[in-house]
Amino acid sequence: MGLTQKILVFTSLLVVALVGATLAFTTVQADRLAHETIHQGLSETREVWETFQADRYNKLKLGIRVLGNDPAFKSLVETNDQATILDTLRERGQELNADFFIATDPAGVVIARTDRPTAQGDDLSKDPVVMKPLEGEESATVWRQGDKLYHAVSVPMQTGPDLKGVLVAGYGIDEALASQIRKLTHSEIAYLVQAPGQPPRLSVSSLGPRESALRSALGEPEFAAASREPFNVDLGRERWVGVQVPLKSATGETVGSVVPLRSLNQEMASFLRFRNSLVIVSLVIMGLALVLAYLIASRITGPVRRLASVVERARDGSYSGAVEVASRDEIGVLARAFNGLLADLREKEQLIGFLKEGMTDVKKAEAAPTLSSAATASVSTASPSGPRVAPGSVFSGRYDVLGTIGKGGMGVVYRARDRQLDEIVALKVLRSDVLKDDPTLLERFKREIKLARRITHRNVLRTHDFGETEGTPYISMEYLEGVTLKDLIRGKGALPLPVGLRIAKQMCLGLEAAHQEGVVHRDIKPQNMLIIPETGDLKIMDFGIARVSEMKAGAAGLTSTGTVMGTPDYMPPEQAQGQPADFRSDIYSLGIVFYEIFTGHLPFSGDTVMAVVLAHIQRPAPAPRQANPAIPPELEAVILRCIEKSPSKRYQRVEDVLEDLGAVSTRLDATAA
Repeated sequence: MGLTQKILVFTSLLVVALVGATLAFTTVQADRLAHETIHQGLSETREVWETFQADRYNKLKLGIRVLGNDPAFKSLVETNDQATILDTLRERGQELNADFFIATDPAGVVIARTDRPTAQGDDLSKDPVVMKPLEGEESATVWRQGDKLYHAVSVPMQTGPDLKGVLVAGYGIDEALASQIRKLTHSEIAYLVQAPGQPPRLSVSSLGPRESALRSALGEPEFAAASREPFNVDLGRERWVGVQVPLKSATGETVGSVVPLRSLNQEMASFLRFRNSLVIVSLVIMGLALVLAYLIASRITGPVRRLASVVERARDGSYSGAVEVASRDEIGVLARAFNGLLADLREKEQLIGFLKEGMTDVKKAEAAPTLSSAATASVSTASPSGPRVAPGSVFSGRYDVLGTIGKGGMGVVYRARDRQLDEIVALKVLRSDVLKDDPTLLERFKREIKLARRITHRNVLRTHDFGETEGTPYISMEYLEGVTLKDLIRGKGALPLPVGLRIAKQMCLGLEAAHQEGVVHRDIKPQNMLIIPETGDLKIMDFGIARVSEMKAGAAGLTSTGTVMGTPDYMPPEQAQGQPADFRSDIYSLGIVFYEIFTGHLPFSGDTVMAVVLAHIQRPAPAPRQANPAIPPELEAVILRCIEKSPSKRYQRVEDVLEDLGAVSTRLDATAA
């Protein structure tokens, strides 16, 4: 049976199975989801209720405390000036929109009450709302008065230790409050009152015409005791889900409850409509499935066959060709991913081929890739001070010296075998006279090496160790043979766009790893970029070493010795002016290298070192496209942003440079296709 027939049979069986399973699953899930939605809504309603309740108490407390602490008002209470007290309470009640204000004497007897002026003389001393204030404590509680519930706050009125009376204020728990909560939560709200030993009675609700059905249901066991667990209740022909939240007085007695309610029928309505629609659609799908399955199977297997053919060629080493699939399904994603893989392999193959071809024109780097900027800038004419290590000797009891790689302004670099690592390393032995000139140099080296050792990335030359033997410091690093980017540019000029972009992105990846570890290179230049011809991998060299360097004005071929960190041809303006270097300084140098990669020359030149340095500080860089019109505008924008004079206008992170370079590569691939 062919692939097309297998897909046809499988698709047909799958559609039938999915339709049946979907119908069964939907029915079960609809009920579960409806209950989950209702329970979530009820939980949110409880939270809203508690928020409303807390807000009401806080508002009452703020208003009642001011009046309760007013000496003039306490004097009125003490003199029992009932008319003035009542007027004051009404005025304050209007300010707070309170439903009532009550003032009592020290015995708890009502002096004045705004909602019931005739209640003067009532004894509230045994009422929970007054009991705590008579003992000198504030109280915030739900207060039941017949079939009505209130949020009440009461405070004692004291002058020193003497109790002058009690002040009570409250808001009614009424239909307006129920409607307000309903608008926010979409739950119906009912307030029940509960007298000791009696069934609950309905106080107010937002149910409207359904109130009578709720009154009839209050005798059911679910309402016998206030519980926070959801329960079902039938109101007429509708099934509702509710939950009771007990309302307690200051003494802990349950005086009522708030009951949020949600209709299960309303929650299920959309699910039932969906299920009915699903049944109809499923029947249509089942009829069309058998017809479409064959067409779909044929459409799927065509690209798969073409993809298999390209894979076979790729396995044989041919990376040409592509699978054109316009769809956005999995086959399309697979085809585009494989096309991208082929493009990467072609790009790498082109880079390696370019490097191998270039090796006939470019002198292969004989100096170790671990030379510092000082060593790679020029070879010292004076014999460096320090130990003279001969090939065949053992240095520091650990390194078998195999030969001399090069000499620089800071020391001598040897090719050696590390006995502990059992591998070939580059061993740099530092000059003692350089250290004497700058006593702080050794400590700075140690700090930098500690950071550099933390950088582990395929595009960074690894620093192994830093040590001292007989007072002579040394550094051991990874040893690789390749060609420096500087030599490649000297031999080939401006690099082809795909080759240059691949090199540029590898530089960004290595520098990104360094910056993530807090290491600022301070001497980014093509001399410090080693490219391995066999693999096309790029390695960034000399992390934490380029601290004292011999400067070289590359264009003019003149040299000048000084204690400047960095190389003038690639030096950012702030570094040239003696300001601290940061990640953005590396990005500037990176941009200068980009400029050189894609144009074949540096943006600034001069007859002296100072002329080059001043150009970096003062002169705007010429547009790269003037030197090489083949550079895309997007790539030119990346280069120019990297080499902005002000660090704040440059890229702030190497990751952003890498992202924009990737966009340039994608656009080039799309244009080429």
